[in-house]
Amino acid sequence: MMDNKPTQRDKVVKKYGAMVSYYAELLGICHEAVAKNNVLQRLDPMGQKTSATTLFIRSCARMDKTDATDIAEKLVEVSKSKETKVA
Repeated sequence: MMDNKPTQRDKVVKKYGAMVSYYAELLGICHEAVAKNNVLQRLDPMGQKTSATTLFIRSCARMDKTDATDIAEKLVEVSKSKETKVA
């Protein structure tokens, strides 16, 4: 008899996949911002990565100070639009 239980990976993706996708997009935006900045783009690759990571951390910290419910709703909207595009 076949057991149709979701795998552990499926459970994690269902619960956290949208959030992880959101933060991956944010990290990508931070890297693009560093690459476009006249000063930061002259840094060595490690300096650029460090700058992008710093931007990411600061952005996340700033978002944490805002209304969490509003952000959660936006995350769900972003993830649903991403899932539609991927499917």
